Amino acid sequence: MDNPSIVDVAKRAGVSITTVSRIINNTSYPVAAKTREKVLKAIEELHYSPNKIAQRLKKSTSDIVGLIVRDVCDPYFAEIARGVTDRASQVGYLCFLCNTGRNLENEFRYHDLLWQHRVKGIILAGGGLDQPDYKQILQKQLERHEKYGLKIIALAPQGLEMPYVMINDYEAGKKITEYLIERGHRKIGFIGGPEKVFTSKERLKSYKDAMDAIGMKCEEYIIHCDFSRKGGYEACNLLLSKVQDLTAICCVNDNIAIGAISAIKEHGYKIPEDISIISIGNITEAKYTDPPLTTLSIPHYEMGQLAIDVIAEGKTDVRIILNTRIIERKSVDFSQKTR
Repeated sequence: MDNPSIVDVAKRAGVSITTVSRIINNTSYPVAAKTREKVLKAIEELHYSPNKIAQRLKKSTSDIVGLIVRDVCDPYFAEIARGVTDRASQVGYLCFLCNTGRNLENEFRYHDLLWQHRVKGIILAGGGLDQPDYKQILQKQLERHEKYGLKIIALAPQGLEMPYVMINDYEAGKKITEYLIERGHRKIGFIGGPEKVFTSKERLKSYKDAMDAIGMKCEEYIIHCDFSRKGGYEACNLLLSKVQDLTAICCVNDNIAIGAISAIKEHGYKIPEDISIISIGNITEAKYTDPPLTTLSIPHYEMGQLAIDVIAEGKTDVRIILNTRIIERKSVDFSQKTR
């Protein structure tokens, strides 16, 4: 039978359409075991599949979630996407993966498209921008979704009050800076991401505070770039050309660190004998750099899973901070000497 309907299933099983609907939707209404068995058999024989579009028309939301990422090729976002899509599949949701290409117009166009589909929730995987137009538009999105019971979950700071599942970015920056300080480093450079991105701002602030705590002026040791390997390579080249006494560098993410490693070697320095390097993320590639990169591990996959759990459970006021830890490899000098 082509395109069998719920009516066909009811006729084949000899029950009412309401009974079939209760079984399909797994409601709490009691149905006899024999009746359930007959309906399931009819569904199998007819190869029936519920019409999700028709079901959606009867509900205010769909069983769809939207994941908005800044760069789908970035391993940071890829691992989050894997956690989101795996858990979405487990709970019966369809996931739309929306890649903005780090373009704000694209990002808010996706917000509107996902709204038109009345998605059950939207997950924001990248850090927000500290600029009025971004926060104003996002605030309107939050108000619209809240009014209709839809969820927006942040996986990084957005500059607004909203549900989130994330790490503490200030603590992340503090951990990697203090890790170097504890090993005797004082002339520590910092390669940060875009200055307006909240994640980058928080990590930079903690670096400055940690350096201030040991009485070190650090403004000349700070440089910014985008979150890419190319950006890290170019920024590190510039940093090394203007600062001659560096013994270590904190990078705001692993992509930047991987680019910086290439620049350090091109300048003729050895890692970690001459310059130590540490970063944040622990993407898969971090263990395969030369030398393997010491980095702060972020539970990307778990973060994605928990975001789906928050949406599925219908929670409205969720504030989850995930634990992080430093993965020690070979890119930091363990000599304990004050440099």
